[in-house]
Amino acid sequence: MHKKTFIVTGLLLVLAAGILAYHFYAAASAEETLDNTIRELSGRADTTLSINYSGIEVSPFSGDIRISDITVIRSQNIQRASRADLDLGYADFLNFMIWGAEAGLKRVTSGKLIIGDLSYTNRSSFTEVKLDSLSVDYSGNLWNLIVLGVTGGNAQIEHTFRAVGNRFRYYQPESTAGAVTADSLHLNLLFGSHGSTSSFTNRVRLRHITWNPPENIQEKYRFFIQGFGYETDAIPFRELLADVEYGSGTGIVNLSEIKITSELFTIALEGELLLHANELSRSELRNTSVRLYEMSSRFQNVLQQIGKLTGLKFPEAGEQMQVRVKGPLTAPDFEF
Repeated sequence: MHKKTFIVTGLLLVLAAGILAYHFYAAASAEETLDNTIRELSGRADTTLSINYSGIEVSPFSGDIRISDITVIRSQNIQRASRADLDLGYADFLNFMIWGAEAGLKRVTSGKLIIGDLSYTNRSSFTEVKLDSLSVDYSGNLWNLIVLGVTGGNAQIEHTFRAVGNRFRYYQPESTAGAVTADSLHLNLLFGSHGSTSSFTNRVRLRHITWNPPENIQEKYRFFIQGFGYETDAIPFRELLADVEYGSGTGIVNLSEIKITSELFTIALEGELLLHANELSRSELRNTSVRLYEMSSRFQNVLQQIGKLTGLKFPEAGEQMQVRVKGPLTAPDFEF
């Protein structure tokens, strides 16, 4: 009896060791396959694309994938991240081993991606966007998404992203935008590509915002900014909410609503933006209006003083002010 027990126990240990060794072999093989696949896709792209990273790690038992120290350069744009962790199901991991990277990725229809220290830089305008972290819930088809991102081609698949980011920062030197920071970013994006056209619906929400205007804006409006009790280089806002839709066949961005809320007022913009893809500054606002409402008594008092100096009539308490806007995005005309 003891001899049989010893034999069974030995067989179980050998089996367990074999399973353990297989998982480590499978993980190492998946790492090599993914690395080769990314390099192969990069070769299909135009010559302006460069993808670099320090390594790929695949967890032997969960199948989770980590890519470290990522730098993606395309034309004038540079994107960097300290890491990208893709949380997949164990079945997806087995698909990599059974079918290979391409066929395995085509079977991935959902997953969770966590990106650390994400940054985007445009070398032409010196625009910078940064996030400490971005957590993304994705559904669609991962292979199509990778092909679209790497080669710039069209993907006949609908992709959905729901993302939450921490500590958002935006900076554009020598512009009226200046710098913007926010505690959190919330993003819902639905993207689809059909033949030669693409479309997306996007909702962006920034919370607990601080605007750092450039020095010329600070100097020009110092009297008004300080009149509200703010520092000229740090103006707070509660929230920014933007709902936009776009179809590349029309070239029109539908501004369903762009709303900024502060303790002083709420301002909302609705209309259309005729997009100039190659030069954003040449884009034009059409059928657009701006509403100013939910004004505090402190803000209304300042408006009344401005009205006395300029002769303009501003709304009374509880009313709202609406302005028509049209013309170039950088220098629009206002019709009161």
